Amino acid sequence: MMLKDERGQVLALALAALAVGALLIAPFLNTVSVHSIANRAYRSSTMEQYASDAGVEDAIWALTSGTLASRLTYPGAAVSHTVSEPINGILPAVTVTRDMVPIASDDFESGGWSGGSGWLAAWSYTGDASITTSGDPYQGACHLMLSRNTGYVKRPVNLSGHTSARLRFCANAVSFEAAEEAYCQISPDGSTWTTIKTWRNGDDTGVYTYYDIDLSSYKLSSQFWIAFQAKMADASDYLYIDSIEILRVFNGTLSLPWDNFESAGWTGGSVWLGDWSYAGSVGITASGTPEQGKYHALMSSSGSYMGRAANLYGLSALHLVFWAKVYSFEAGDTVTLQVSPNGSTWTTIKTWTSADSDSIYRYYDIDLASFAVYSTQFWIRFNSGMNQASDYFYVDDLKYTGCTAYEIASSAGDEVTRSDVVITDGVFSISFWQVNEN
Repeated sequence: MMLKDERGQVLALALAALAVGALLIAPFLNTVSVHSIANRAYRSSTMEQYASDAGVEDAIWALTSGTLASRLTYPGAAVSHTVSEPINGILPAVTVTRDMVPIASDDFESGGWSGGSGWLAAWSYTGDASITTSGDPYQGACHLMLSRNTGYVKRPVNLSGHTSARLRFCANAVSFEAAEEAYCQISPDGSTWTTIKTWRNGDDTGVYTYYDIDLSSYKLSSQFWIAFQAKMADASDYLYIDSIEILRVFNGTLSLPWDNFESAGWTGGSVWLGDWSYAGSVGITASGTPEQGKYHALMSSSGSYMGRAANLYGLSALHLVFWAKVYSFEAGDTVTLQVSPNGSTWTTIKTWTSADSDSIYRYYDIDLASFAVYSTQFWIRFNSGMNQASDYFYVDDLKYTGCTAYEIASSAGDEVTRSDVVITDGVFSISFWQVNEN
């Protein structure tokens, strides 16, 4: 009887244990499954990240030791780079962009408030604000017009994740009287505004002027606003805006002398010691289709020249970059580019002849290392040896650069690596490295 009772107790305990086991096995197996899935996902993410990083490294090698740099011949140029073989079975997609990356732009050629690209939303507008063909647009057929004291527009853009940004646009103020003003403003949130440019009486030249404003010292938020506001008295007072763009310009392309000739005169650009010196048949003109913008420099006939000085003392590894176009050269026609450390001793570093006369703007990137003594008064000048007034030489968007910079964006699966690489005389440095998910 006792044994029978014990067997019954053992059976009861076994059944209880089986029941408890049944209750525990499902969560246990689920936990094992979850951990297994998580480990596989982690391994997959890690392999994608390695592949993404390797895509950047492969592009750096191609820039410094391969031929990739030769495919990026002008600022803003972008190309796809193919990695030679898969990494961890993954072939990353790599894009390389030189010197600057467009973030958002609008040239108003759509004729509406939602034109352009890269913005979070269309322009918001109130009062006397319109996109119009009247007046004289900076380029194309349309531009933005604000008038009276009611014209107001604003538009948001995502600048988060950017270490620097520049706002570039062209503006034309017309018929301002005393106390009349107009403003360009920015805001990181749409409520707190900072005025970064004011137009007053005296700025109303009736001619479009190019503006290049560094936004890097402001909070570059995920909803960054650009606004233009009119505070004039009459319907015949105008502020015109055209060709707006927001760019990320890389390190090494700022704080050196430049002139894009959009001032329409000999005083434009910045970081020079003085204005352009010039003589003969030269001018800043809108004729002849500039490479960019509305104006470029023009030379013709023999004996013409234009030159300018800058303080380059203490600098090294500089390049002089610009666009040039040769029109209607015959045998014997020439233009030379010369440099001088003092304005009196000159060295010719480039000559254009009839063989270059194709009437097409060409981009030139001239390494000054072989020619330059980086002095406190370093000169460049263009000299004309053209024989006729109908022979033309054009120059546009001229600047010094200290290096060449690239943005490399590499993606593999859900992982993205973005890096800014600065290359000086074949030696690279990484100024920015960011890893994030798509």
